[in-house]
Amino acid sequence: MDPKAPVDGPLVWDFVYAFFAARRAFHAVFRRYETRVQRFAREAGVHRDDLVLRPGDLARLFYPRRLQHLRDQRLVPLRTFAHALFREAGVVEPLDTTCSHAFHEFSILVEEHQSVVRFQHLSDPRRYTQLLEEVSGYYPTRLRRIRRLFADGLRRIEELLPAWSRNRVVVRSSYLFGARVVRGAFDEHGLDGLYARMYPEAGAVEGYLEAGRSFAESEFRPEAIAALEMAVRLGRGEKKAPRKKGLVVDCVAEARRLLTGLRL
Repeated sequence: MDPKAPVDGPLVWDFVYAFFAARRAFHAVFRRYETRVQRFAREAGVHRDDLVLRPGDLARLFYPRRLQHLRDQRLVPLRTFAHALFREAGVVEPLDTTCSHAFHEFSILVEEHQSVVRFQHLSDPRRYTQLLEEVSGYYPTRLRRIRRLFADGLRRIEELLPAWSRNRVVVRSSYLFGARVVRGAFDEHGLDGLYARMYPEAGAVEGYLEAGRSFAESEFRPEAIAALEMAVRLGRGEKKAPRKKGLVVDCVAEARRLLTGLRL
């Protein structure tokens, strides 16, 4: 993706929101699956690779409605926004393909589990045994494949964030909603993780400065002052390499200058 291309801020933020919401919902499903498989294996006294589940237990590995909700309410919008942001704009972007593959893989998983639920009472035990053997291998393989796709997608978003970091909609949305949107995705607390990737040179200090500047330009004084004060406060305690420390100092100086004008 060309970093100099015009940025459709509302569409970018819709896509970012959809990606992190889908990723978080998928990981919740994945954790539940892992917990249940490990519990069944522990109760059976076998390694998970040797676990053979009864039909009822296999059907209970997932909540069908939760799977459908993740597919229809999270992955469908994600794929739609990815297509609109990249494909329909004529941009060949791996992230678009990644989101599409995640949707298709998960859709297959949903269909597989629906078959398990529907066929658990088959009168022909041999047919169900065949189905059991098939999905027992499909489930972990497909889940891990989707998890890798989200990991690949996250890495690519981190690469793209700096190109989106000057757009007014992205700047303000990140400040107002970013901490909630990306929760659990990064090691850093709150907005720090998102800002560290949007502004790799000076990190959160630059992020708060950019938000404060944007709010000030539109005369949203309370929001501007709060963001700029945060930039100054963070800048005092920043420990950076010499080059980055200079950038942080510059950001703090600019934040103070803007604050002085807002308080006159």
